[in-house]
Amino acid sequence: MDTQVNIKGMVCNRCIYTIKKHLQEAGMFVIEIALGRVILGKPLAEDDKTKIKNILSSLGFDLISDKNEQQLSDIKSFIHQWIDAGSGRNSKENLSDSLASHFLINYDSLSMFFSRLEGKSIERYHIEKRLESVKELLVYTDWSLSEVAYNRGFSSVHHLSAQFKKVTGLNPSHFREIQAEKARVSDRHKDKMV
Repeated sequence: MDTQVNIKGMVCNRCIYTIKKHLQEAGMFVIEIALGRVILGKPLAEDDKTKIKNILSSLGFDLISDKNEQQLSDIKSFIHQWIDAGSGRNSKENLSDSLASHFLINYDSLSMFFSRLEGKSIERYHIEKRLESVKELLVYTDWSLSEVAYNRGFSSVHHLSAQFKKVTGLNPSHFREIQAEKARVSDRHKDKMV
């Protein structure tokens, strides 16, 4: 019998890779893994649960045991998948309608639930995570700002730049330059140590 383990704090593919790797190294048979969930190929004994909890804790994650926490995690996972898929590029799609449709709950109810548990609105959370994703693309790709804006569902480079500056205090190009300079300094420091 398979066992589903619900995990708090998984937000990206690196989380999936890292958790899967550590669980497999600990002898767990991972059948399936996705944001917020792992399906293991056997029922868990109490010592297995403790082992999993310790592994997750060492990686900065936690088990979800509460129904509300699980619902919150599901909403967050949906938002992360929405961002990764570049949803919102089509002007007919919007996050609030998609959330309501997916969870079969009125968006206002979802929004109040989310705000009560998370301390911020779904919209604020979405913007923060979307901009974190933009930062990753600026640092780890050589995509133009137009490509980044399109890929992350912004209507234009101007829209991306305005949101980015509002949250970070920097425009995207300046952020990219600062990160590139930090990388060069780090590389020079490593070269001196060798």
